[in-house]
Amino acid sequence: MRLTDDIKPLILKFIQESLSADEQDTLRSWLDESAEHRAFVDDLLQKEELMRDLQHWISLQESDTTDWSDRLKSRTLTAIHAQEKPGYIRKIKRLLPYAAACCIALSGLTYMLVKKQRSAPQNLIALQDIEVPSNQVEIRLSNGKVIQVSSEKGGLISADGLRYADGTMIQSTASQSDLTATIHTPAGTILPITLADGSEVTLNAKTTLKYPLHFANNERRVEIEGEVFFKIAKNKEVPFRVKSRDQLIEVTGTAFNVNTRTAKNSSQTTLVEGAINLSANGKKLRLKPNQQANLAAGQLSQKTVDPYNYIAWLDNKFYFNETELSTALQLIGQWYDLQIVYKHPVKETLLYGEIQRTRSLAAVLKILERSNIKFELIQENGIRKLYVSN
Repeated sequence: MRLTDDIKPLILKFIQESLSADEQDTLRSWLDESAEHRAFVDDLLQKEELMRDLQHWISLQESDTTDWSDRLKSRTLTAIHAQEKPGYIRKIKRLLPYAAACCIALSGLTYMLVKKQRSAPQNLIALQDIEVPSNQVEIRLSNGKVIQVSSEKGGLISADGLRYADGTMIQSTASQSDLTATIHTPAGTILPITLADGSEVTLNAKTTLKYPLHFANNERRVEIEGEVFFKIAKNKEVPFRVKSRDQLIEVTGTAFNVNTRTAKNSSQTTLVEGAINLSANGKKLRLKPNQQANLAAGQLSQKTVDPYNYIAWLDNKFYFNETELSTALQLIGQWYDLQIVYKHPVKETLLYGEIQRTRSLAAVLKILERSNIKFELIQENGIRKLYVSN
């Protein structure tokens, strides 16, 4: 918090309604200087007893032309000598920082009345850290039932119903063979699922998977939005199909990763083993291991990649290998449930290294700050925002 000597008199002049236009600009600039300023003073403004004491304190000073800080010191010393009681001295000492806080609170009032023209204050809170979110996974069945499950029990098995990997039954569906399930993982959550045919899928954070609890005899088909790793059980007679956005992937038995939420708003399909056929907008590609298909602006393309760069999240890691800053921050934002805000166009920055996703956000940002990147974390109207500059 930067409350300098040039700001203090402006606060008092505002209360006396004697600010010039230039002084209003100076005070406004101070309030715009930092989200921490705004968050702190907005918090103070919501304490009604503080504002009442503040107004009373100001009224006691109006008849005295002495500098306000000297005036406060003088009145405090007078009160101490008049009482000469240890208990009262301790009380005065406690009031000193309180009076200073009152002066800071005035800047919030200035911000409200000068800059916002008496509009309601935004709910701004300066945050120091965020732990990895711990949320329940939601499953919606096609019969309307909604189930909340824990992601901490080692995943789900979808065969003759839904159960945890330890065998605990969640929902029996033996008599309802036509049910479909829609699973959504929140931020900070990875969820492995074994499907009815034995295929293994792993959902990254903020991902949606729609699939039938029982596959038909002639079709295996799922739909996704987000990021999923597939390890498909082999069945040459019944291909496995994955629908994601505007593309369709067809396999008989293989391992691959699909991500529909990249920083450049494209879909990436990365093949680890086996082979897949991918089609979109009338164009088809066949991928071999270590190849990646990209669908952007309706156009398909492919390139050779190192698959580990794209599946390190399975080990619960952020893995950066010549990774653009915008891509890295998007991954961080999805995991910690943050909105990324750039204060101005940031410089081109490539990142290297790996960070465990079990660490708190502050620990992750401290590592990134070594690349001369600056961060400011606030919560505004319930939305957590990470401001970025370099």
